[in-house]
Amino acid sequence: MSLFQVEGLVKRFGALLATDHVNLGVDAGEIHALIGPNGAGKSTLVNLISGLFAADAGRVLLDGQDLTRLPMHDRVRAGLSRCFQITSIFREATVRDNLLLAAQAHAGSSFGMLRDRRHERPLADTAQALAERVGLAAEQHRVAGTLPHGAQRKLDVALALAANPKLLLLDEPMAGMGPEDSERMTELIHTLKRDMAILLIEHDMKAVFALADRISVLVYGKVLVSGSVEAIRGNPQVQAVYLGTEDTTGAPA
Repeated sequence: MSLFQVEGLVKRFGALLATDHVNLGVDAGEIHALIGPNGAGKSTLVNLISGLFAADAGRVLLDGQDLTRLPMHDRVRAGLSRCFQITSIFREATVRDNLLLAAQAHAGSSFGMLRDRRHERPLADTAQALAERVGLAAEQHRVAGTLPHGAQRKLDVALALAANPKLLLLDEPMAGMGPEDSERMTELIHTLKRDMAILLIEHDMKAVFALADRISVLVYGKVLVSGSVEAIRGNPQVQAVYLGTEDTTGAPA
């Protein structure tokens, strides 16, 4: 059994069947990429998994626990953490205060109600470790909103990591990035899979092919095909509906 499973997940918006009995699994230590053309249902599926939308049918399971009816915050406590497509940070606070707030939230409470959280050693240690993990140790005293876009995305990842997730849901982490920032984010994501499973939703196919252990292709709310990078890259159906070519030679699109 996979660490994370989606079984027969269905979501309807009136007459529109946005996700059509989707089945998906992510193993421990695996990066499973979800790709598909615009309108394929990726955003709906991500929102169902994270708990932003309620499913009409099917189940969401993490490490044997049924998350299907749990609200978002309880899914986070169960080990599911998400980075949104649009960067979600406290822009007016420093990088360090962002990390301290995240550490405090997932610790459950402040260890000293009348003390500045910056002087609470366990929170400070967690914030420092998160900053180092995503490569922001030297930027901790900068106001988050003044960071370059790539660094803001790294901070967003660090905030998700504060929950110590079993499964990290990354929703287009390369969005808006140039080649150099995308390469750095790719390197960061690669290091994370040592400690967690990752479900990656991404349009940057270079990053997907570099990172994924498995790829699933979503089309019209259904999983068209799942397989290795080599199998997906050489699949004529995928080339036709997503990669934009009818080439069936198996060469990269």
